[in-house]
Amino acid sequence: MDPNEMLVIVDKFLAEVTDTDQKDLFQSSSYDEVLQEINDIQSKREQKKNMMNMKRIHLFLTGMEHFEKVMVKLKLDPQHVVKLMACVWGPTRFLLKFTDRTDRELDNLLDVYEQIGEKLPLLYEYVQLFISIPDCTTFLVHIYQDVLTFHQSAYKLFSLRPTLFQKIYKSTWKSLNNTFDHVATSLESHGKFIKERGSSFWNPGATLNVDAELPPLESWQNGNQNCQDIRRMFLEYPQDVKKSWGNFEEKQKDEETKTKKKVLAWISASKKMPLLHKKFQDARICPDTGRWLFKRYSEVTDWMTEDPPPNSAIWLQGSRGFGKTILSSLLIDELQDLRTEKKRNAISQESKICYFYCEEEDTDHRTYLDILKGVLHQMVEVTEYLLPLCKENIDSSGLLTDIATAEFLIKAFFEYNTRQYIVIDGIDECEIIEARRTASFFMDQVTNCDNIKQGRLRVLFMSQQIPELSKANIMPEDDACVELRATDNAEDIRNYVKKRIPDFSKGSATSSGFNLSESDKQQIESIVCRRSEEMFLYAHLAIEYLLHQMTKEKLLEKLKEEMAPKKLSQIYEKLLGIVKTELLNLPEGEAHWAMATQLLGWLVCAKRPLKWHEMQSILSYDPKLQKVDFDNKMLRQDSHNYLGSLVHILEGGHIRIVHSTARQHIIQNEYIVEEAVQCGLTIRCLRYLSLISSSKDYDENQRREKVKLGWFSFQDYACSQWHSHLSTVIRKCSDFLNKHSSDSEEFGSALQDFVDQNRADLTQEFHQDFRGQMPADLDDFSRLPFYQNLCILWNHIYTHQKKEVDVRNTIGIEGIEKAMLENRASLETNFNPSDIACLQDTILDYYGPNLFKCKRLLCAYFHVGYDKKEDREAHNNRHDRPYQCSVRCNAAPIGFTSKKDLERHMRIYHPEQSNEQGTFEPIRPRTGAKEFPCSICGKKFTRKINQVSHERSHFGERPFKCTHMGCDKAFTRISDCQRHQKIHTRQPG
Repeated sequence: MDPNEMLVIVDKFLAEVTDTDQKDLFQSSSYDEVLQEINDIQSKREQKKNMMNMKRIHLFLTGMEHFEKVMVKLKLDPQHVVKLMACVWGPTRFLLKFTDRTDRELDNLLDVYEQIGEKLPLLYEYVQLFISIPDCTTFLVHIYQDVLTFHQSAYKLFSLRPTLFQKIYKSTWKSLNNTFDHVATSLESHGKFIKERGSSFWNPGATLNVDAELPPLESWQNGNQNCQDIRRMFLEYPQDVKKSWGNFEEKQKDEETKTKKKVLAWISASKKMPLLHKKFQDARICPDTGRWLFKRYSEVTDWMTEDPPPNSAIWLQGSRGFGKTILSSLLIDELQDLRTEKKRNAISQESKICYFYCEEEDTDHRTYLDILKGVLHQMVEVTEYLLPLCKENIDSSGLLTDIATAEFLIKAFFEYNTRQYIVIDGIDECEIIEARRTASFFMDQVTNCDNIKQGRLRVLFMSQQIPELSKANIMPEDDACVELRATDNAEDIRNYVKKRIPDFSKGSATSSGFNLSESDKQQIESIVCRRSEEMFLYAHLAIEYLLHQMTKEKLLEKLKEEMAPKKLSQIYEKLLGIVKTELLNLPEGEAHWAMATQLLGWLVCAKRPLKWHEMQSILSYDPKLQKVDFDNKMLRQDSHNYLGSLVHILEGGHIRIVHSTARQHIIQNEYIVEEAVQCGLTIRCLRYLSLISSSKDYDENQRREKVKLGWFSFQDYACSQWHSHLSTVIRKCSDFLNKHSSDSEEFGSALQDFVDQNRADLTQEFHQDFRGQMPADLDDFSRLPFYQNLCILWNHIYTHQKKEVDVRNTIGIEGIEKAMLENRASLETNFNPSDIACLQDTILDYYGPNLFKCKRLLCAYFHVGYDKKEDREAHNNRHDRPYQCSVRCNAAPIGFTSKKDLERHMRIYHPEQSNEQGTFEPIRPRTGAKEFPCSICGKKFTRKINQVSHERSHFGERPFKCTHMGCDKAFTRISDCQRHQKIHTRQPG
């Protein structure tokens, strides 16, 4: 027999063992030492009166002793036999000793040993077979491989760090039972095969005395079976084994895929992350864009490649419009390249890389929970081993809206992965409480992982300066805080402009291409680069602006320095002007421009990001005629004709304003009046809900026809956001409505019709908070004729939102709720996205790809939905939780599984709340202002917790000094000091 096959199996196993003591154990253990280990365990347990049935391992030990004696009898190299068997006895000793700490773990292990031992054939009873027909010895490899498969699986779990082991043992052991069962099944198959095919050589009375002589071959022969037949069957057997394991692995892979899909659906992270990354990749049209970052800043390259790095967490700061997000996308791609042979595996191929792009305008990209879910989603994608742990949390926790659960799982991944990179871009676009929590969590995890090994977890933040976090000493500081210089991206901007120059020679909707001389091109390059300074965004928008000039003469005029825009706000104004000019030049140009301002207004004033088909649905609805006409009213031209260069249209119809500064400008510029847009959207919601309410009287045929024509494509938005829009009108639009009589009349009419149509479902009695006096903000409407109706409707909203979460998860008006659910049911039952709706239009054009929606108003999947009914049903089954936040907030739309988690949430997010407060209170009853002044500077705060936090920021002590001789650095946090001191202990080379 050639033992090389089994030696390869051993070497592969040992290569995965990193602990030197354990590796020594696996290379030097013997059968007698296993027996001694068992004896020691029982002796200690006897003293504690906690005996365990160790006889369960007896059959396994006997079977493997037979295996060892066969190899000795075959006269294999003694050293090879010792090595092969040490890799059986060593893991056995390790597993027994490790699991002896708890009864549960030892009991579970012994059960598996018993299960496997019962299936192990007593091979020494067939030793004559292996001697007589040497080709049959390949059979031994299958036995050995199965045993090591069991030991490898168990060892991988039991060799994890204790803190991680405790987290994942239950779920992982349960998952491993499938492997253990198949090992037992495989061994049973081997036993059955050798009993049937080698029965002629069976010696049931064989002793394990390798020195005893065996009877001659002739005495074993059976007339019905000859050696050639046996040899042939044993040579064919490996194909059966391979097929059996192949089928098992395929089944496991299918199950793993299903589990991963289920887990990812539960995590419910934003699906726009890869789309955003692709957009930022595409923006790097020049191959060397941003590569100065790696040449000029050793802090970045050290963070990526040094082991250990000087700083495991770094913070790159740049000004607004600098192009920081583009740099983040470059960093992510560079890290991925560094894992490849192309870059000579500069970092380990096992390194995991996760990222998150924060976006102020996107409700799915700006909270702490959003970031946790985004990172966790990517971890699950690339690390399958912890899937059972995630699945276990699905079973017990429902949907992932619990921050504590997300933190728990991410910590487990950080402990499991030996090298993890996290890039968080734009943390400054989150509200400060969300940014603070994000930074605190990831910095704490860096410290924890550094205590295992510095650089195990590496986190990079990319943002503008955030004074609040700097003062709170949360973010990386000193040499780990890198301020990007204004001149760093000058060459990038110049290369970008050069790359765009050929665009001036291409035809467009307004030009056949400019006939530019080299001097003209150089002038474009010079002026755009000079004006851009460090703002990449300016360069991009300036090129877009110049490309939209009508003639070469106009272009050259704009290139004159005094005429070229100098600020971003000027460029935004110019780009809006270009859109206006182009639209006004069309037939019925005023109508086109009015359309453009409508679209831009809706984009910036909507309560959540809109998709293109949702904007089309608003356009297709006629509030006066109370009908929807997609066929005739939806825009058939490219959205860029109306929205210009101020927006990006991502794959899937997601619309993004080019930058948060653009949104601010759109709101403030002379063309768009925010108050008018807010009032207009509120009117549309109220009018549209009347349309929905009327649909409750449709018969099924009427309803199906209306569904098909897109009549209900706006209902998800209107049903979930109408009260938020009304709240905004009350808070912000009183002056506007008092000054603009036509808008006031239209608003009042919509309000009157809504109240009249739904009066039976509206709250009749005023809430106790309003019995003395209505909220102050409503007083500003007291002279308007619709004041009484506004008070009635606001009282209804306020009362509804004061109720328990099950009530708040409904629209709050029974007739509209009933009609909406019936409309959805008709859509789900009768149509698919690919079905024709009208002529060439499809259901997809009118409703988007996901037709199966959650019925709970506070859930994101109320409007996001699923493309399959079973996914929506699985979502619904995991929805209910017993402990609800008393304040309606994005962090806890469906509550918590335990009172402890709820209390933790309230302490962090709502420290000012006591008892049960209201859940929808953008307008509060009159109360005395509570002001907490800073004792140092006098600045006042509405919350005591904020005042205390502010006062701490006044003191800049750095009490934790580096103890290394000759180093005078000091730090505000002991964890930062400890991380710094490891630099001094790094081994040279």
